Amino acid sequence: MSATDPSRPDIQSFMAAASAVLGQSLPPPKDVFNFGGNNPSNADKFLQLAIEGKKTATTSWPIPDPLYWGPGDLSVILDGRGKPGAVMRTTSFVTCKFKDVGEDFALAEAEGDYEAYRTGHIEFYGRQEGGDKFGDESLVLCEKFEVIYPKAQMTMEKGNIYRMGTHWQNP
Repeated sequence: MSATDPSRPDIQSFMAAASAVLGQSLPPPKDVFNFGGNNPSNADKFLQLAIEGKKTATTSWPIPDPLYWGPGDLSVILDGRGKPGAVMRTTSFVTCKFKDVGEDFALAEAEGDYEAYRTGHIEFYGRQEGGDKFGDESLVLCEKFEVIYPKAQMTMEKGNIYRMGTHWQNP
């Protein structure tokens, strides 16, 4: 399970705001995480890319056992301060060896070209506990997703969400 509790009050408030804007009751998120690990700048950058629809994929290692989310499930993406910034829906995922991750998937991560993807992930996973065991033969989870809130017409500025002239304070 995620290190961040999905029942945290700010997560619940964010999901309630998303439900109100989308006009539908959303189920609780299965996961709460950021895309930057312990790097707040990367977390903010990758969150913004996801909101803009430029980042539509992510790779996970090690793969949680058992998996506690799947296609159709919602997750909350946190910003670099640990505040909720977006709601995403997993559309698909596949497990494969790191060496078998294709270029199209790597480019969907929006972290540069294929070589930048490989180098960045090797460095990132290498810094994690057990990272000395990560390599081309390691199994990774390749997840595709779509951000459902805020929508592409919404943007993040200084921790606040703006949409078509309307302002919501990010909880």
